[in-house]
Amino acid sequence: MVDEEGPVDDRLAQELAATLTQARDALPAAAPGAVAAIRRRYRRKRRQRAGLASLAVAVLVLAVTLTGAELTRGVPSVPPVGEGARGTIRVWAITQPGAEPALRKLVNRYNRSAEVDVDLSTFGNEEYKEKLREVGSPEGPDVFASWGGAHLTGLARDGLLADLTPLRDEPRIAGRFLPSALAGGVVDGRQYGIPMSGTHPVVLFYHKGVFADAGVRPPRSYAELLSLVETFKARRITPIALGGAHGWTELMWVMYLAERIGGPGTTADIVAGRPGAWSKPAVVQALREAQALAARGAFGTDFASTGYDDGAASGELASGRAAMQLMGTWEYPTQLARNPDFVADGDLGFVPFPAVSGGAGDPADLVGVPTHYFSMVAGGRYREAALEFVRAVASDDYLDDLVADGEVPPVSDAADRLRGTQHGGFGTSVHELVTRAPSYALAWDQALAPAAATALLDNLRRLFEAELTPEQFAAAMSEAG
Repeated sequence: MVDEEGPVDDRLAQELAATLTQARDALPAAAPGAVAAIRRRYRRKRRQRAGLASLAVAVLVLAVTLTGAELTRGVPSVPPVGEGARGTIRVWAITQPGAEPALRKLVNRYNRSAEVDVDLSTFGNEEYKEKLREVGSPEGPDVFASWGGAHLTGLARDGLLADLTPLRDEPRIAGRFLPSALAGGVVDGRQYGIPMSGTHPVVLFYHKGVFADAGVRPPRSYAELLSLVETFKARRITPIALGGAHGWTELMWVMYLAERIGGPGTTADIVAGRPGAWSKPAVVQALREAQALAARGAFGTDFASTGYDDGAASGELASGRAAMQLMGTWEYPTQLARNPDFVADGDLGFVPFPAVSGGAGDPADLVGVPTHYFSMVAGGRYREAALEFVRAVASDDYLDDLVADGEVPPVSDAADRLRGTQHGGFGTSVHELVTRAPSYALAWDQALAPAAATALLDNLRRLFEAELTPEQFAAAMSEAG
């Protein structure tokens, strides 16, 4: 006897199979055999009950199975490109100074020409570290910027990032960026990050006018820097602006002192988590020197409540209330945006971090952020469109816009791009520092795993406020890993 519902049931089976195929294509990869298992369950239920009842069971099985396989994340919230609506790629980055920085111009150019829109969200330094925890979640980005280091490594090894090695190997990428810059986006031999910003070594900025009034020159040695602290204190000028509300600003002092005293192997031991790395004599001495600077008033009396992201510390330098500030070279475009007259008047100068007498470190060694990287989330929406957006960071327009912002792009022809430009003097000097540096280490709070980095910044604030001795700091960090 022929089941009268058979033809209807066959049609429903076909429709459900098509739906399953669409779901498979739209969603992230399922566990092996997941879709086949759904079909098998449907056929089993079909034999048990015919007609529309079997469809209800199949739909229920589909929902449960997709949930169990964690396939519900990443469902496009808009129709695919070409079906009546434009798609959207979510891009996250660190807030850049200026109303129309290079990244914003890149987004605007892309959105005028592409079939998919880029929705750019930017965040302050501290906020962004928390936001990056959402990478890989339904609320996370499709493309995001990072500092590289341990966070990028962890995401790549967890399978959350797209492999960009084929993109890196394209001539326009491989032949444009410095090998040292590309290396920071490599994890286990594969490329997961493409350089998307200028290079940012940490240097000692100073107010030329304040120095001229005091009849002094910028320090070449750490002993000279200590002498300048007393000179400016006597003139009732804060010797060194410090946004101590953020531990990463204090970290710059400890990193450089440890590098100058112990050499680049000091950082390598800490990043690798080698036993005893935090209690090495060079590190403990660096902690003592940094704490002593705070105790002698080098950073003024209010540094612990002074911010950097809000422009407070930079404003102290620009106004002449402070004579110096140790900061990444992003300080230059920051001052351009916040205090343009300070830069236009020629009062913003910088020198490398001074040498420490008797130290094993090379005075030409650098610490900081070699560059920021764009990465793509694995299984993200509109993969080809996102890839094209990332590829655009190697375009002449974008690189020239970085130069116009006062940035120094980590590309092989940087000197030619900088020559004759408005900020070419600053950019050329930074480029020379980078190219001749024997070592250029990533800042510890980015090179370390997130949990250790959080402990590091918390303990630094306690160190600078004399709540921890250097020895206690070293012991706490040894426990934190």
